[in-house]
Amino acid sequence: MLNILIADKVDKSTIDQIKNSKFTFDYQPEITPQELIKVIPNYEGLIVRSRTKVTADVIDRGHNLRVIARVGSGLDNIDILEAKKRKIAVINSPESNSESVTELTVGLILSLLRKLPRAYSSMNEGLWIKKELKGEEIEGKKVGVIGYGHIGKRVVKIFKAFGAKVDYYSRSEKTNSLKYIFMHSDIITVHLPLNNATKNLINNDLLLLMKPTSFFINTSRGGVVEEKALFKLLQQKKIAGAGLDVFWQEPLPPTSPWRKLPNVIVTPHIAASTSEALKKGTKTVVDEIIKILSKK
Repeated sequence: MLNILIADKVDKSTIDQIKNSKFTFDYQPEITPQELIKVIPNYEGLIVRSRTKVTADVIDRGHNLRVIARVGSGLDNIDILEAKKRKIAVINSPESNSESVTELTVGLILSLLRKLPRAYSSMNEGLWIKKELKGEEIEGKKVGVIGYGHIGKRVVKIFKAFGAKVDYYSRSEKTNSLKYIFMHSDIITVHLPLNNATKNLINNDLLLLMKPTSFFINTSRGGVVEEKALFKLLQQKKIAGAGLDVFWQEPLPPTSPWRKLPNVIVTPHIAASTSEALKKGTKTVVDEIIKILSKK
């Protein structure tokens, strides 16, 4: 019997549908780091999302681990090098959340362009400030997409459908340089994985190139952007605003200054949090983990 530990919340219905005498799935979505260290020796497979950190210590204790699966695209919470050293397969489901992340990206941009947070709050306050809420349209805007993987390609497609003029940049494919994109875009949206090559890639020099009327969106990872540089830019109102779903410290502390900037919309890392994305991601990694563990 092969044991698989599910250490984060996944689509439970997908797991319940599996009828396979070779495998047992232990569902412990609230397991603590201390508990994980204790029980990991009992498992051949481990399934996580972003909450659980699969550190070198966890991998070191996982004497029987053969595969680590991440429901979603990012792998920055898994010590990839340590897993490789021990010949443990690491898999993910990069396409499963493309639609959900793209849709939140669009939602944040629309919210900024149409001043929706202020529109909502003013109505709740009993006000009618229609004259103060003149917005902007996406059509005709220049959009810069940083990252051209599964999500970046979907974002490009959607914004072209809106009638925007789109540039994109990645290491392998680009329509223009980073410098050009930051200088000329009305909207910059970031869709990069966090790794040694991308950490603080969006630095002060690039951010200072942005137009004062432009907006900055990040639904990827906080660490790809130089935090102090972006904060200062927004605090001094050198760009129009930002929409952020990811942060440099998560959960975002209650007293974080990011919560108080009037020109910033913040959401609690919910880009991939849809029932559809969770179901697709769960099925993808479960199918793959069973395939891997079934091989001798």
